Amino acid sequence: MDFHKDQLYATQPYFVFDTQGFRQKIFLRHGLSHVYTYRVRKGQLLRAVPDACIDVIFRYGKEGTLSGYAVGTRLRYEETASPDDAEIFGARFMPGAKPEMLRPSMRELLARNIPLAEALHSDGSWIDAMRKARTFEERTRVFWEEYDRSQQHTDPPYGKSALIRTVKRLAYESDGRIRVHEIARQTGYTERYIHRIFLEEMGFSPKTFCKIIQFQRALQLLNYGDPATMTDAAAALGYYDQPQFIRDFTRCAGITPKRYLRLAKERDYRKIIASTVYAPEAENSRIEQFRMEDE
Repeated sequence: MDFHKDQLYATQPYFVFDTQGFRQKIFLRHGLSHVYTYRVRKGQLLRAVPDACIDVIFRYGKEGTLSGYAVGTRLRYEETASPDDAEIFGARFMPGAKPEMLRPSMRELLARNIPLAEALHSDGSWIDAMRKARTFEERTRVFWEEYDRSQQHTDPPYGKSALIRTVKRLAYESDGRIRVHEIARQTGYTERYIHRIFLEEMGFSPKTFCKIIQFQRALQLLNYGDPATMTDAAAALGYYDQPQFIRDFTRCAGITPKRYLRLAKERDYRKIIASTVYAPEAENSRIEQFRMEDE
């Protein structure tokens, strides 16, 4: 992966560092970023960072138990302890994307874990196939087929929904560097109106969304790049100065960017990430790039 050439997919780096057997398959299409799997032990500390994403999580416990949740983004660094030994299968959607298979909005999911039985539009009959699936590959196939089916009924956005999507696209394409006054200029709406409708749908402001995208780009730079200094990193990411970069990154990651870079190198993030690209035969192995703009 290259910092500026490759498309951003939002990561939870501590899941990679702290869990066992982490693997992922990258989609970057139809709003789905990637699916992933890992194992955790009871009481194990799980660290999460802001990613502006919704995740669908399945916990495979002992004796064939399965529980599923729709999980909203956190807005700051958080730590929780795993309640049990479990194998996790998760699907992460692109920053700001809300899948049609879920009823709750981004705002309703913000910092919450909602049981799938309450969150799904469908009756959830496909979850039985997820329960029976034993491997990462089987679980990926079952989830993708259900997700792809649900997305076929997506209506084109209009009105407020179209504006919100445009705001997210502009933030994403600029790596979070765009300012709200520039979004207002490009869309023709006032800053106050954009702020209000974004907050209504997402639960946080467009400025916060931009900061999270910028932070996720910082993670990508530190994971895959090799900045000589944090001043160089701050400049590459579009921060006003190094102190601002350090403050924003520390709030989101729980440690300074310099400490994080040392951790990524010591743990060899690139080696342990174990990524593959998912390319179903139905798509003729063609990976479509995710676009936030209207179809």
